[in-house]
Amino acid sequence: MKNVSVRVPVRVDLAGGTLDLWPLYLFHPGARTVNVAVSLWAECAVSPRTDAAIEVLLGDEEYARTFESIGDMAEDPRVALVARAVEHFHAKGIRIAIRTDAPRGSGLGGSSALAVALVRALSEFAGAPIDGEELIALVRDLETRLLRIPAGIQDYYPAVYGGLGALHLDPGRTARHPMRFPLGELAEIMIVHYTGVSHFSGTNNWEIYKRHIDGDAEVARGLERIAQAAIALERALDAFDPEAAGAALSQEWKARRTLIDGVATPQIDKAIRAATKAGAWGGKVCGAGGGGCIVFLAPKESRAAVIEAIAKTGGRTLELAPVSTGLMIDSPDVVQRSFVFSRRARGADDGEQLQQLYLVTDHEGPYKPFLLVEGLVTFEDGALSIHHEVERARIAPIDTSRERVDWSAGRVIDTSRLTLTADPDATREMVVSPEDEGLVAALADAETSFREFLAETERLIVFENHAFELVSEPGESREAFVARCLDRANEQTENLADRLESTFRRRIDQIRERAEKDIREREERDDAAGMDSPGDAGIGWGQELYNITTGKGASPREADSPEEADFMAKIALVQKQWERELDDARSDLEAQARAVEEISITPALKSIEIARAMLLWAPRVW
Repeated sequence: MKNVSVRVPVRVDLAGGTLDLWPLYLFHPGARTVNVAVSLWAECAVSPRTDAAIEVLLGDEEYARTFESIGDMAEDPRVALVARAVEHFHAKGIRIAIRTDAPRGSGLGGSSALAVALVRALSEFAGAPIDGEELIALVRDLETRLLRIPAGIQDYYPAVYGGLGALHLDPGRTARHPMRFPLGELAEIMIVHYTGVSHFSGTNNWEIYKRHIDGDAEVARGLERIAQAAIALERALDAFDPEAAGAALSQEWKARRTLIDGVATPQIDKAIRAATKAGAWGGKVCGAGGGGCIVFLAPKESRAAVIEAIAKTGGRTLELAPVSTGLMIDSPDVVQRSFVFSRRARGADDGEQLQQLYLVTDHEGPYKPFLLVEGLVTFEDGALSIHHEVERARIAPIDTSRERVDWSAGRVIDTSRLTLTADPDATREMVVSPEDEGLVAALADAETSFREFLAETERLIVFENHAFELVSEPGESREAFVARCLDRANEQTENLADRLESTFRRRIDQIRERAEKDIREREERDDAAGMDSPGDAGIGWGQELYNITTGKGASPREADSPEEADFMAKIALVQKQWERELDDARSDLEAQARAVEEISITPALKSIEIARAMLLWAPRVW
């Protein structure tokens, strides 16, 4: 058996909370939550015992008990969640120690973060590690089983992945979108204040949930306003507009406080009024309200004044900052599975210390320096109405003798597949020291060289069809785009067939009218001469009209008179003209559909954003 330690961050939710409860978000298309992982941590350590007992240590409560069975644990409400998780993994003979930095009832998702750390540690200890979306789904279900009310999902994502993100709550899938706003800048404008009053998020959320499901129109309108505020907040942060983000935060709170009684309290309202008067753009309660923490967005020049103003309302401002790192594991087999870059703050000090990590690998040899960098590349073409963003994570060796990062020798890499640790393997030597002059010089120019490398090598290939005024979607293949153009050609062919049918119906009508006139004139002549009429020469009219509108061949029936033969010959000629015009039009449209031009779009240097680089030490990466 092995020792396992897991650490995850808690979160500050900025907008969209409560909507992450299924199925509430289905009633509000476009619903999302926006939150950020912060530097308050939940930790769980699991280690073996020499007997079959289960020992639980709660560091925050100075709680220590040993249980002989899971049944004994289930009777103690303070360890109910631990009991659920232990029962799921059939664990025994273990010691479990858990703790969190977040104040109890703070609204920062501390209990959910603890659940993530606990379940991840137990799964590792049991030899069946669970990660990512599977981990989130299991923790959600275990918490729901314990609380006996629906559990939202937004708290789990920052704990697992870290960083600033928007969780798009779409039908059939939940998609996490990392956001572009630099965490360093967010730290300068975000303030989190703990009121000192604990709350239980399940109570308020469950009341809102029930009222919405029961058809409460006021609650439905309030949640719709919250959904719109979350959309506005995401757009503002992605546009690097903190003031607009603050306004969206304020709108979220105005909508939330009216949902039900108990979300707002006199102390919360007083703190938000004081912060706004001192210069804050906006503020809202964290979690479901009724106490806990309040988050504010304020200009950095007003930060001190805002903190001073809200301090007079009671409680305390928490010392925390946004973090890019999510779940981290320390065990003999795994050090870290979840890894997320944080954005470099615009205008950051070039002398900022570069984070260093070490690759956990079976490859032999000394540590060599590599640079791991993530870039956000934006392709834009106004004429084609294209705005497309792609993230590129690339790792490249550092040539210290030439004082440069060799980007051409690097490769694109999936950072989630790297196993990293902050502690080097003591058995490996390093080919150069971190203070090597060549290494330092190469890193000083790395951001510029990486941006230039991406500008030279990145291409977005799109296809354009001028005839149909169509442009391919980013990533759409030529074959798929041509197929889409052919579909458009078929649509136009069907429309043209309808117009041709109308035209040729009129021509047939004219032929019929002429034939009927000829019949009448002949009958008049026959009557005058005392002769019998041979019959109606237009007998084939209905059949011939049916043929031309369905594409069937002309009737093989022999004509009964010269007039009828002439009539049917004219109908056959019209039908051939119809088929020829339609075939020509179809061939022309198909040729237009296949006339596709390939266009290569290159990114401008200003359209390439660099994420925080990382110095990675490894014997080799590929």
